[in-house]
Amino acid sequence: MTERAMLLVELLTEELPPKSLRALAEAFAERSLDALAKVGLADAKSALSVYATPRRLAFAITDVAQKAPGREMEVTGPSAKAPAAALEGFARKHGLKPEQLERRDTPKGPVVLARVQMKGAVLDEVLAPLLQEALKGLPIPKLMRWGSGDAQFVRPVHSA
Repeated sequence: MTERAMLLVELLTEELPPKSLRALAEAFAERSLDALAKVGLADAKSALSVYATPRRLAFAITDVAQKAPGREMEVTGPSAKAPAAALEGFARKHGLKPEQLERRDTPKGPVVLARVQMKGAVLDEVLAPLLQEALKGLPIPKLMRWGSGDAQFVRPVHSA
């Protein structure tokens, strides 16, 4: 079983607009929790605490895993009637031999599929990109750019 702990994320900014402060913090927290749940690092129903001050957006999520468990996934491949080279290529791509592929009937005809073991997400590897995506989707009417980078937010960010 994977070790689980509380995750605290804090974003330090210049003065945020007071009218949208709470909405920004809640949207940031909810989007982040949804993203963590999709990769199996948190439960979508985990306890979520949201904090907001004029210079800070923060949230805490309880019961976040350091690593998500691996899972088996079915990958649908080409038609079962495809040339042997295509079937061999599909099998090789997924680390299997052609005889290990399964066949399944679909409304479009028989296809082959591969059962592959997917590695679970690791929090340290996925957290930064997930948080960046959560920030991009916030309800901000006008974004500000600062410095020489490409970063944009409602106000300049000093630390995360």
